[in-house]
Amino acid sequence: MILWMAFVQLLPAQRIITGKVIDGNTKQALPSASVFLANTSVGTSVNKAGEFKLEITGTGRYNLVVALIGYETYAREVNLQEDIAGLLIELKPRVSELEEVVVGNFDKNGWDKWGDFFMEMLIGGTPNAMHCRLLNKKAVKFFYSKKENILRAYATEPLVIENNALGFNLSYSLTQFEHNYKTRIFFYQGYPLFTEKTPKNNRQKTKWIEARKETYKGSLMHFMRSVFRNKIIEEGFEMRRVIKQKVPSLTMKINGEPIMEEIDVLVNSPLTGDSIAFAIDDNTAGLQFKDYLQVIYKDKLMSSMYIKSKRNVSAGDPMTARLFMPDATKVISVLANGSYFLGKDILTLDYWAWSEKLSNLLPLEYRN
Repeated sequence: MILWMAFVQLLPAQRIITGKVIDGNTKQALPSASVFLANTSVGTSVNKAGEFKLEITGTGRYNLVVALIGYETYAREVNLQEDIAGLLIELKPRVSELEEVVVGNFDKNGWDKWGDFFMEMLIGGTPNAMHCRLLNKKAVKFFYSKKENILRAYATEPLVIENNALGFNLSYSLTQFEHNYKTRIFFYQGYPLFTEKTPKNNRQKTKWIEARKETYKGSLMHFMRSVFRNKIIEEGFEMRRVIKQKVPSLTMKINGEPIMEEIDVLVNSPLTGDSIAFAIDDNTAGLQFKDYLQVIYKDKLMSSMYIKSKRNVSAGDPMTARLFMPDATKVISVLANGSYFLGKDILTLDYWAWSEKLSNLLPLEYRN
């Protein structure tokens, strides 16, 4: 039996982060650097003395990010249980690999070759993506390694993305974008800062509010918040285990003997929230499971755009995704706002691998 915490409505506390940003080599102040909490709308710029002050309502764990053109993006986790004062942040000049790419080793026709792929993998192919624009495409540089068979993309400045579907502008500090054509593994990492767009009228404002509600429903943020509150079933989710098993192939043989192939076996017994999660402390829930976890959101159908891109998916099917923890001994920390640490320890598959892109991203302050 797992004991879950009771919540009391209190006035949110105001937390403050202060510090100074300097060059890691010269130790001189770096004015104009951007300082923000990733996946939020909380951000500022440092002053002429390199100093900054961030104010945020509430507590929790965040990634504090500092970005400046010509320097590596700085990120560190902060836990706002109390004010954080006097941080000294040293930015490192951009790594030589990126400098070489920016100077002239990148593909001059890279955007024509890989621009669509870049947009689909980063922004997504969702209905919301049709209303998103990347305003500074020239900042994206592509480098393809024939020897490694790997495509890498770099950004010389934070990417500026206009999301007219949800009513946000994003400043996205891209730190890694890599696709391995041999292993077919894709990975990207970056830190978004949200800014609310100003609606032209009340009709547009209402449209954005409704679009945010619809995007939130069944999202990974929605699921993680349900995990934290132990309200997975009440929020409309169903979970089941998926086990990988090796069986003799019916079609492929070697020397007359069938080869072994891996198949998915669905354990058709719904799981409860306390079978995968537990309370770590008053502010954190732990998520841990073995095998694969199938997650169905019963109150929403999969997008027709997703169905067109996949086989064995039919119109009328509810949203169905899978989660996988490469190391099942680790514990993912889940917070009340739906954020989770560390993200690299959990993989999204199926619907969430398609939908959880920047076009569907909501800030951690979002309240449904």
